[in-house]
Amino acid sequence: MDVIATHSNADFDGLASMVAARKLYPDAKLIIPAGGQESLRNFLAVHDLGITKLKDVDLAQVTKLILVDTQEPDRIGALKSCVENPSVEVVVFDHHVDHDSPYAGRSTQSVVESVGATTTILVEVLRQRQIAVTPFEATVIALGLYEETGSFAFSSTTDRDLEAGAFLLASGADLNMISDTLRRPLDPDAVALLNDFLEHSDVHYLEGHKVLVATSTIDRCHGEAAGVVHMLADMQGVDAVVVAVMMEDRVQVIGRSRRPEIDVGWIAREFGGGGHAVAAAATVKTQTLAEVKERIVQLLTTQYRPTLLAQDVMTRPVKAVDADTTISEAGQQMTNYGVNVFPVLDEKDRFAGIVSRELIQKALFHRLGKNPVSTIMQADVYTAQPDTPFHNIEITMIERNQRFVPVMRDATVIGVITRTDLLRTLHDDVLKTARKRTIHPGEPESEVGGSHRNVKGLLRRRLPRDVVSLLEEAGRLADRSDVALFVVGGCVRDLLLNIQNLDLDLVVEGDGIAYARKLGEVLHARVKVHERFGTAVLLLPDGFTLDVATARTEYYEYPTALPTVEQSSIKKDLYRRDFTINALAVQLNEKGFGEVLDFYGGQRDLNDKVVRVLHGLSFVEDPTRVFRAIRFEQRFGFHLGRDTAALIAGAVKMNLFQRLSGHRVLEELKLLLGDREPKHAVQRLADLDLLKFIHPKLMWTNRLKALLDAIEQAVDWYQLLYLDRKMEPWLVYTMGLLEVLPERAVAEVLKRFPFSEPETAKLKMARAGCHAVIRRLGGKTVLKPAEIYRLLSGLSDEVLLSLMAKSKGDSVKRQVSAFLTTYQHVKPILTGADLKAMGLKPGPRFKKILDRLLDSRLNGEVKTEAEERQLVRQIVSKL
Repeated sequence: MDVIATHSNADFDGLASMVAARKLYPDAKLIIPAGGQESLRNFLAVHDLGITKLKDVDLAQVTKLILVDTQEPDRIGALKSCVENPSVEVVVFDHHVDHDSPYAGRSTQSVVESVGATTTILVEVLRQRQIAVTPFEATVIALGLYEETGSFAFSSTTDRDLEAGAFLLASGADLNMISDTLRRPLDPDAVALLNDFLEHSDVHYLEGHKVLVATSTIDRCHGEAAGVVHMLADMQGVDAVVVAVMMEDRVQVIGRSRRPEIDVGWIAREFGGGGHAVAAAATVKTQTLAEVKERIVQLLTTQYRPTLLAQDVMTRPVKAVDADTTISEAGQQMTNYGVNVFPVLDEKDRFAGIVSRELIQKALFHRLGKNPVSTIMQADVYTAQPDTPFHNIEITMIERNQRFVPVMRDATVIGVITRTDLLRTLHDDVLKTARKRTIHPGEPESEVGGSHRNVKGLLRRRLPRDVVSLLEEAGRLADRSDVALFVVGGCVRDLLLNIQNLDLDLVVEGDGIAYARKLGEVLHARVKVHERFGTAVLLLPDGFTLDVATARTEYYEYPTALPTVEQSSIKKDLYRRDFTINALAVQLNEKGFGEVLDFYGGQRDLNDKVVRVLHGLSFVEDPTRVFRAIRFEQRFGFHLGRDTAALIAGAVKMNLFQRLSGHRVLEELKLLLGDREPKHAVQRLADLDLLKFIHPKLMWTNRLKALLDAIEQAVDWYQLLYLDRKMEPWLVYTMGLLEVLPERAVAEVLKRFPFSEPETAKLKMARAGCHAVIRRLGGKTVLKPAEIYRLLSGLSDEVLLSLMAKSKGDSVKRQVSAFLTTYQHVKPILTGADLKAMGLKPGPRFKKILDRLLDSRLNGEVKTEAEERQLVRQIVSKL
């Protein structure tokens, strides 16, 4: 007699595999040795699959045992006696490859392969043997496949599982029936169990993964605990879950993992159970619930090193105050640096305690501002070491309600962990889920932000190989120098937007100048240092430049002032930047190379195509950021965040832009007008009521729009014509802005903004001289090429483009175009040396002769050298 069996407490993969195996062994009896999960029992109560009860089978008559979805004798109940009988042939189909099969050498057929479900293996055998299945059989078999792979969403799913699913669908599997069967709403007992898990759970950070360990004493949810564990993993967004449930006389251990690196099967086997890397279970009869939990944690932390330590989470360097600093001074420094807690140091720079903004405000209320902070500081506070596991810090901060934990080495504060650091670390996976929801159609998920996102692959795909090698070498040097190194700002933003940007800015947590000098030696680069700003520029032998800066923070003494800058952490350095999309960094140290630092939601805003400031005083502190906001909005096709637009409106009402120096505004205007399609940026300035800060009489009109459209056409034509010829587009657009202003306003603009002398001359020429030129070119008299040449040859390319844009007739445009493309490149064949060789004496008449030659050549009167010589002789005879 042949028997097909699966493990006790059978699931749908076991049942489906039995149904599939019966197609291979038609005469075999199907046996579930020791019950099944509740959902499976409910299914069998409605659908008769011909399951034989174990008590109705004479085990002595069994000659062949076909085991599916298990290899463990201890999980097949009384059928274990068949395994122990050497005359019984054993056949195994299983997808648990985590341990050696006990049937090695005994089975005529044993297929154990790492796929998402045992069902897949049997479907492949059916396909190879061309055995058809009915639609109902396909549905039952697909139930096992869909449940075991989480509808193909579990990390254990393989391409073979998908192919098996496709075969079953083609065979008529009913997806509605599958969905209805597997969709199991939680009953009150399951809800109670889930709630108990949530109340008695801890998260452990192991090998860069989050593992939740939970316990429960609710034993009313027999057979459905595994489903609750699945839901627990989904709700908490962790990489793995291991739970222990107290039953009447035993403890049930269930493990589920989204990452095969966290092997819950290994943990189950340590308790005498079984399973595979992503799903496993065990029953423990000789230990209490507390002992089992302690053993689970011990196994996890022994096998997987807690890699998330205090030094991985802390913020550094640390801003601190001396113990004798007055309370008033400490409060002012908190405002300057934007912090709420300071460590307090004694006279030997050793940690003495902490002082919070709340304490300082209360002390100021009681008029204690002149007292030292040592009189109000908290001395009895919890501190951590660099290698303290983050889990311990998390528990202590919550239990002690301590918002700020100094990280100590000996008696020195080397970093701090704040509530923000704690929450960001705990909920980074939630942020990842939120970011995924903002993906736009057609955008690959791999390109958006997420928890612990690593862009090492993007760096290698989108940057030249030599640049990536340079960054890797810089990271290794940072490790040897014991500093943290990051590439920041626009390069990171453009990397995530798939835009090439080799303008690399490196930031060092530590002494940036000292590091830059070391890097210069390694790269054989020339180093130019700016001590005042803590920055350096490296010029490599191949001409490539690299900017290196010290991580800094800044504060403003008054609105529109230049900032006061001091050394700080990468987090504070990013906070001082203009917009969230520019406040991104990528780690370059070897450990964590490619990890994205995104403290302020920059990746989210890149996905949502939003330009957003980091704080409400951003434009008050530096109004020039408004021009940059518009520039980025237009360049990338983004839009201003609602809060950012409101803050711009507030800055306009406060009239802050008039306080800016003309130099600062001009630099921003040059960048804005030199960007792609600046006419849209000018219109945006008008929409936001900002044109008046260039000049009060400058307004958006149809005339200005038409002129900017014409300038855009002229500039585009020129840039296509001359790919390597330098011309300043921003200057042409500035000429367009001045064209619509009255004379007096133009003079005021030229006075306020510090244009260079050549720039001023070109602007004046475009304003005053172009009209006379246009009248000549557009007159009734047709000018010869030589006359056009003499009229235009003294004008810059920017003025010529402005002239083309201002002219209303095509005739003028054609003549200017002919000059730019042809006339200005025409030269006589003969030179002064040729004239001298002809016996002519050098002098003023040489210029007259050469000018006459050029005019004749432009007008087509001479074409060959012989004709030029003949003309020279005629000119000489007349002279």
